[in-house]
Amino acid sequence: MSVFLLGPVLAGLAVGYLTGGRLRHLARQPLRGVWLLYAAAAGQLLGHVPPGSRLLSSAAQRWLTALVFSMVGVALLLNLARLPRPARAGVAAILAGAALNAAAIVPNGHMPVAPAALGEIGGAPTDTTLDPHHTVSGGTTRMAALGDVLPVPWLSLVISIGDIVVMAGVALLIAALMHEHPPGRGRIVGALDRRRNHNRPEANGW
Repeated sequence: MSVFLLGPVLAGLAVGYLTGGRLRHLARQPLRGVWLLYAAAAGQLLGHVPPGSRLLSSAAQRWLTALVFSMVGVALLLNLARLPRPARAGVAAILAGAALNAAAIVPNGHMPVAPAALGEIGGAPTDTTLDPHHTVSGGTTRMAALGDVLPVPWLSLVISIGDIVVMAGVALLIAALMHEHPPGRGRIVGALDRRRNHNRPEANGW
């Protein structure tokens, strides 16, 4: 799972460097609501790593997952207006991928996993419940095509179309933020106003 999570980040860094970006530009981004991302990461760990994952009930796990997605979504929306266009495209992809996953999770209560895909990674396709977050697809599963249907054998994972869209968005967002972008319109207008005021006769003591 760690490789699955780090993959888009590493891909974004690689693309950023190959297209002339630098890590220092990423570090200088004036992002809002960073604490929401830290809180979401903590919630994700609580829901997937023992002992938290064993102490929480299935219902609590689902509510925690919804809260994690909500915090990430709010953090992205808080920064959307100040981001350059390529980074906005990355945010849009992340939100679209999350919406695709939600479309599969909400009507089923869990993320449905295709039995055939489970079999391809050596899983037991007859299990009715895999964990508090996943369940094997059956005849009554709704939106099954948006569930985890794509096996990744070398990582022993099954992922969804939404996961791929989210990963592409994360990579694009990181690569875009590694580039130095011109200041926004507000900063340009402010600079012009200061210059105009400086050139006025009264500003020069005339």
